[in-house]
Amino acid sequence: MNALVVYFSKFGNTRMVAEAIAHAIDKVLGLEGQVRVISSDQLTAFDVQDADLMVMGSPTHRMNLPEAVRPVFETLPKRILRGKCVAAFDTSYKMNAFLSRFTAAKKLTQKLRKLGGKRVVPPETFHVVEREGPLYEGEIERASAWAASLLERIK
Repeated sequence: MNALVVYFSKFGNTRMVAEAIAHAIDKVLGLEGQVRVISSDQLTAFDVQDADLMVMGSPTHRMNLPEAVRPVFETLPKRILRGKCVAAFDTSYKMNAFLSRFTAAKKLTQKLRKLGGKRVVPPETFHVVEREGPLYEGEIERASAWAASLLERIK
């Protein structure tokens, strides 16, 4: 299985989570696959072609996807993720129950599914201290565990 972890990160927190997820996936796959980590501004349709699993993450900005992430979905061909497993995560400060329904991960999941991807696990949020971080203690470990559980669901 080949996996692609795509991220957008303004302050570095989302990048750290993406790298932890990629490392956890690589650890489970071993020699049975390849894991690539790429910034969303570098993503092309070619990058997606060989992936069996695409995990995408970004911070939540104003209860939505950051402006910088939105064009990514316009450049990818329709149905490019058909038959591929997808999962999404975001980084955000801790919100109340009402606001926590509006996260970047939920928007990413919708966009990935619109491109034909099959959601493997519900979207996940990893928390940062206040608005810019750093990540709360234990969030990197939680990201690694989330990645391992996502692979279990695929198997």
